[in-house]
Amino acid sequence: QITLGRATKDNQIDVDLALEGPAWKISRKQGIIKLKNNGDFFIANEGRRPIYIDGRPVLGGNKWKLNNNSVVEV
Repeated sequence: QITLGRATKDNQIDVDLALEGPAWKISRKQGIIKLKNNGDFFIANEGRRPIYIDGRPVLGGNKWKLNNNSVVEV
């Protein structure tokens, strides 16, 4: 699994999205991408703002299956 978000001195993550733009829009732990036993990838939104998968919003507390070539927008 990998964690997406905003790194701080006390919070280390795998992919620091704050390096790409305004950090105040990114939660410290925005999302987690996991590989399931059957080979499927899922993204779980751990932040307050939606994550968009192929243009569809995934609200905080929800998860979504990622397909081949899915576009993830944070």
